[in-house]
Amino acid sequence: MRRVLAIDGGQSAIRVRHSDLSDTVELEGVSRLEGDTIRAVAAAVAEGWRKAGAPATDRAVLGLTTAPTDGPSRRQLCEAVAEGVQTTQVWLADDAVTGHAGALSLDWGISIIVGTGVACLAVPPAAKAAIVGGHGYLFGDEGGAFWIGSAGLRAALKATDGRGPSTALIASAEEHFDGLGDVGDRLHSSQRPVDTVARFAPDVLARATTGDAVASAITDAAADELAALLLAARSHFAPEDEPVPLALGGRLLQTEPLRARLEQRIASGSTAVLVRSADGPPLDGALLLGARDVPGRYRDFVYVWEAAA
Repeated sequence: MRRVLAIDGGQSAIRVRHSDLSDTVELEGVSRLEGDTIRAVAAAVAEGWRKAGAPATDRAVLGLTTAPTDGPSRRQLCEAVAEGVQTTQVWLADDAVTGHAGALSLDWGISIIVGTGVACLAVPPAAKAAIVGGHGYLFGDEGGAFWIGSAGLRAALKATDGRGPSTALIASAEEHFDGLGDVGDRLHSSQRPVDTVARFAPDVLARATTGDAVASAITDAAADELAALLLAARSHFAPEDEPVPLALGGRLLQTEPLRARLEQRIASGSTAVLVRSADGPPLDGALLLGARDVPGRYRDFVYVWEAAA
């Protein structure tokens, strides 16, 4: 049986698990703002592998938020990972791919995984698969933790200045960010601002459940964005494919307000989908994918590297 080292890498955390072991090693994530992400990711993977006991590995499978898209960078990362974990095969993909593989157990359908960002993959039963949305924290990831957290912080700052309505998010933000007086300066000079802001999202959602109007409006807007993402993903399927399986995963869709409001929009709309919770997390998807001989449905999105004979 092939021995697979699975890696789920985001800006909040990097998780590593080996197919022969049950425990998951979790390390600090890697942000695109931290300089050489290739070196940082490869070092984190090697550290996770060592903490797992340095198990013999036939193939490493990486699902990364920060996965490079150009050939030289992909090759450089795979070579560095291979050297660090002593393997001869590395498969590299966007975390939308491993998220889908885990959420739908390698089957066809749509996956929406909401963490720091948002990963959505549409895989029709016969047509070409497509990554939908995403685009990172600067230009997209609408409805994700950074998007919600930044909206919540922005609302708290406006309310503090007298430019926006009063909100309980002020107290939540003061506690989370250790005060608001110089929070802009501190975050702009921080190495990991995306993760810090994203971790404020659960506070925003919590305030929405207690009736805070501003937090509730942010949560509604996030649900609207995710519903629009789903509509775009559904357009990649032929009408005769309906109803399409939809798997929802990620830590933010485990919380009541966002999940419930998204499902309300799905139920009241015309998008023909069968909603279910993800079968497993992206780390499970990486293990399932790595056990296969070929990437299969995901062939267009997986960079396959093998050491020269």
